[in-house]
Amino acid sequence: MLEELRLLFHLVLLVVVTAYDKPFVQTPTWQAKPPAFAPTPDNYTYEAGKLALLKCEVHNLGKKKVTWRRASSPNPLTIGTMAFVEDERITVEHPPSTGEWNLMIKRVQIEDAGVYECQIASKARHLRKHVLLVVKEPKIPETKHMHRVSATGIKDDLYDIQITGEEFVEQGKKIYLICNATGKEHSPDDLDWFKNGNKLTTEFVRKIYIRKFVSLTTKTIVSILEIKNAKLSDAGMYVCRTSDLQITSRRINVLKTNKDNVKRGTPKDHSDSNSGRTLFGSCSTSLVLTLISLLTIRYRLEVMVLR
Repeated sequence: MLEELRLLFHLVLLVVVTAYDKPFVQTPTWQAKPPAFAPTPDNYTYEAGKLALLKCEVHNLGKKKVTWRRASSPNPLTIGTMAFVEDERITVEHPPSTGEWNLMIKRVQIEDAGVYECQIASKARHLRKHVLLVVKEPKIPETKHMHRVSATGIKDDLYDIQITGEEFVEQGKKIYLICNATGKEHSPDDLDWFKNGNKLTTEFVRKIYIRKFVSLTTKTIVSILEIKNAKLSDAGMYVCRTSDLQITSRRINVLKTNKDNVKRGTPKDHSDSNSGRTLFGSCSTSLVLTLISLLTIRYRLEVMVLR
């Protein structure tokens, strides 16, 4: 019996020593995966006036932010879903529960072309993805041939002139009109804009911009009129006229959108009622004081008579 106990003791001791001699293995702790860009196109081409969408998709973003900026400028265009430029055309599309942070530029212009950068800010480093945006001149629409009657009353050869653009523009937004005209043997030599009879030219101070393009293949001239930050005074009749006297027009209405409107007359009525109450109160006070003065004089007279 004693031998069996000794044998059992040695076996237990052997097991303990063997377990103690094994190297200590630390259980690996969980580590978050670093953010990374998903494959998206590096080049985009859009026509002027269209909606430009630059894609950027990030995996394992965590609490970090995605920033968009132009590669030529250190200032951000957007951080997260917030825009940091005074340009209502620029926004960020972020569908819920996705890693997409797409930069959207409404009514993209020629000057918007260039290299853009989608950036992930982190303490360790900055992850960057560069995207090239190419903006082409707008396509000239197919002409709808019409006849023009000359001063002699004879129908001229086929031609076309037309204006495209929004007729109703909110105050502070952009007026954007495109006029295109087609000639018989070649495109018209020039094209001018008028507003209420006055000729328009590019004026940077008033934020009026006019650009012209010519297509030799379609014998068409195109002119783009852009007025930024439209005012109520910018409403009116806009006329497009070519050098060969093709003319068309479009009326533009600028809408006043003041969301803080209050009912007319309310402040005035309120002030009138208050002034009425004040006047009534001051009159009542004067009458009381006058009455007290009269009673005092009467009392003094009676005292003097009694004496």
